Amino acid sequence: MAQEYRKRPSEILGIDNDYLAYCLDEVALYLRSKATDEQGKVNWNKIRWVGEKKKSNKDLIGFIKKHSQ
Repeated sequence: MAQEYRKRPSEILGIDNDYLAYCLDEVALYLRSKATDEQGKVNWNKIRWVGEKKKSNKDLIGFIKKHSQ
C-alpha cells in the first residue's frame, strides 16, 4: 500500500509518534527486502513464522494485542 499510495507505512496508519513511526517504517522496509528475490519480485510467502506450527494474521493480531497493553 505504501508504494501504491507513495506514503510511508506510518502515514497510512496515522502514527504521530516520530520514533514509533520510524520503527514501523524500518520494519516494513526490512520485511519487504526479505520478501524480494534477486530479480526484484516480491513474494510475501518467503516470510514465515518461526516454529513448527503455521500461524495466520489472526495469530499476529492476537500477539500484538497481548503485548501492547
